[in-house]
Amino acid sequence: MDFYGSSLSGDALRRRVGHLSQLGGVRLLTSDNGPSRGVRLVEFRTGTGLSFEIGVERGFDVGRADYRGASLGWMPPTLMPGPWYFEDQANFGWLRVGLGGFNNTCGLIHIGNPEETSVAHYNFPARPTDRYGVHDRAALLPAELVSLGERWEGERCILEAVGKVTQAQTYGENLVLTRTYRAELGASWFTMEDVVENRGYLPVEHMLLYHINAGYPFVDEGSELIAPVAGPPRLLFGTADVDDPASWSRFIAPQRNWVQQTFEHHMVPDADGMVEVAIFNPRLFGGTGLSVRYDHGMMPNYIEWRMMGEGQYAVGIEPCTNGFGRDAVRAAGDLIVLEPGKSRIYRTRVAIIGPAEAAALRQR
Repeated sequence: MDFYGSSLSGDALRRRVGHLSQLGGVRLLTSDNGPSRGVRLVEFRTGTGLSFEIGVERGFDVGRADYRGASLGWMPPTLMPGPWYFEDQANFGWLRVGLGGFNNTCGLIHIGNPEETSVAHYNFPARPTDRYGVHDRAALLPAELVSLGERWEGERCILEAVGKVTQAQTYGENLVLTRTYRAELGASWFTMEDVVENRGYLPVEHMLLYHINAGYPFVDEGSELIAPVAGPPRLLFGTADVDDPASWSRFIAPQRNWVQQTFEHHMVPDADGMVEVAIFNPRLFGGTGLSVRYDHGMMPNYIEWRMMGEGQYAVGIEPCTNGFGRDAVRAAGDLIVLEPGKSRIYRTRVAIIGPAEAAALRQR
C-alpha cells in the first residue's frame, strides 16, 4: 500500500500508528448546529485526501465530500437540513431541503417534476390517484444504520458502511433500499451499491435517479465534461445549441440571471456494460477530475443539469432508470414495475482522477 511516498505492508503501517484513525477510517458523528442539527453523519477518510460524509437521516446519501480540501459537491445555503423540515411533498418542497450536497437519491417511485398517477392497484378506494412531488422522497427518508467500520483483507484495509432506507405506507408501496458504501485505505475512490427490493405483496412502479451535484472547484471556468456520448443531446429545459459540444461539455464562470439547462444524453457503454463520465479541471492541483462509473444496463438514461448561475453553480451527473414524464415512459414501455419479492441492484463508483486517467478516458 502506498502511503505518503512509502510502499508499506499492512503490518508495517499498523506498527507506525497508535490507532487506525491516525491514517483514516469510518466514524459516526452528529451535526449539532443549524438546520442539520440532529442528523447523524458517517464520515469516511481514506488517507489520500478523499473524505466524505453520509447523512444517515438524509436517505443515506453523501452530503459533504472533498479531496485535499477541494469540495466535490455543491453545498446549498440550507446546509443539508434534517428531513423533519420537508414541506409540500406533493409539489416543489423538495427544492427547499432536498437538493444539494454531493448526491441526492431521487425516487424510489418517481423522478422528475410533480405528477399525478393512478394507484388503483393498491386497492384503496379512498385514494384512486396519488401525486408525487419533484424527485419523490428517498433523499429525505431517515435510514437505519446497519453497520460501519474497517476490516483488513490481506494487505487491503476496507472501509464500509451499510444503511437501509424504507419507503412505505399503508395501502401503498413497501420498498426497501439497502445501500453499501465501500472505500479503501490509501485509495481515492468509493463504491455505492444499492439493492432496491419490493417487500410488499403488491406490484410497485419504480424509478431511480442519482442527482450527483458536482461543484466548485471541480466545476469552474475551463472545466470539461468527458463522456461517451453517441451524438448531440436532447434539450429538455432551457436554451442551447446542442450541435455545439461546448454548450454542454464546457463550463463557464458564474452568470447573472442564468436559466438552467437540462440535457438528456445517450451514452455508449464499454465492453463491461459500464459508462464512465468525468468532470475534469485542468487547473485544479495540476489537473484533477471527478469520475463517476455506473451500470448502463440498469440506468440507461443520463441527465446533465448545467447550472451556471451565481450561487447556484453546479453540474448534475444524473444517471437514471428512465426519462421524465410518466405517461411518456409508460408509453415507451420503459416503466419498471417491481413485483412482490423482486429486487434490482445498482452499482456506482466515484473516483478522483489525474491528467493521465483523464487522457485515457478521453481516448476511450
